[in-house]
Amino acid sequence: MEPQYRFEQRVDASSFTQALERKVDLYFRERGISKYGNVHFFIKIMVGFALWFATLMWLLSDSLTAFGVIGVYVLHGYAQLYLGLNIAHDANHKAISPSHWINRVLGYTFDLVGLSSYMWRLMHNDSHHYFVNIRNADSALGYGNIFRISPHDKREPFHRYQHLYAPFLYCLATLDWVFAKDYRCLRYPRFGNHKIKRHASKDLAFLFASKAFYYTYTLVLPLSMLSVPWYVVIAGFLIMHFFLGFTLALTFQPNHFTEASSFPEPDKDGHIDNHYIRHVFENTSDYARGNPLACWFLGGLNLHAVHHMFPSVCHVHYPALTEILKSTAEEHGYAYPENVNVLRAFFVHLKWLKLLGSVDGVPDAKDWPGRPDRTGMTTAGV
Repeated sequence: MEPQYRFEQRVDASSFTQALERKVDLYFRERGISKYGNVHFFIKIMVGFALWFATLMWLLSDSLTAFGVIGVYVLHGYAQLYLGLNIAHDANHKAISPSHWINRVLGYTFDLVGLSSYMWRLMHNDSHHYFVNIRNADSALGYGNIFRISPHDKREPFHRYQHLYAPFLYCLATLDWVFAKDYRCLRYPRFGNHKIKRHASKDLAFLFASKAFYYTYTLVLPLSMLSVPWYVVIAGFLIMHFFLGFTLALTFQPNHFTEASSFPEPDKDGHIDNHYIRHVFENTSDYARGNPLACWFLGGLNLHAVHHMFPSVCHVHYPALTEILKSTAEEHGYAYPENVNVLRAFFVHLKWLKLLGSVDGVPDAKDWPGRPDRTGMTTAGV
């Protein structure tokens, strides 16, 4: 019988969690504001869709040289990424509006940019968000044996070089997602504790139809409408995804896969000796906290800890809530995990890959100096 994963400790028994929730609630009540999207956010929606439409029309205008086609493909790709990070992500967390209908419609933005919103909710909401860095429960750890991300995975001889080949393979991430990952994950029998007996016909039909729409406007229409050689269109499409894949890795890999994470193992019954909020702290790192451009383009996902703790809050509130989180953690004797900027964070991630590629089993304290100190956190009342 497969285990049911759950945290053994109650969140509301933690003095840190109680203080954090009280301060966050006070932040919204004192200002008389909603946790959902505000005027700033709806401006971002208009900017995102305008960029997507304008760059697509520019691409299809047949007024560009070969290099121009490739360049506009890349620009259009970043418009797609902006929509995914800023709009689709919040919508699928029901963080844009109290209206289920508005969230669901804007959640289809993922389908617009080639990803299945249905599969994303299974992989992300039901699996990754509940059980971050828990092997067999967190779908974000599902790399097969190409990478050794968790210290509990078996080390293969080629993992010694994973910190060198990872940046190149990361460039293929979005290509894999739009052409294979969503289809591949349809075979998974469960996501976290959500067991799948059969996918609904309407969900499958929408997945296949939205994929066909994406392939049509990004490949079929340019191939049929542009006068540049066909291989220029293919090159533009591939180069666009190389940039997007690497940017996606820069955005997400440093959030969880570093030596600052604990990667706990549940017992045979799926029980995790922790509570959820502390688990998030032990397995999440922020970066570029003071960089407004990073927060704006990445949809606040550089401020990842507060996102995991309050996923139904719109990302425009993350900078303020992160300051509350940081000060509350320090009051309770907990060091807020962060890196100064995205490049520093990514190199920390590559350092973790290098470590896991060079030692078998779980690294000891000498090799893993950044591992969270559970004893210190417990006595500090976190």
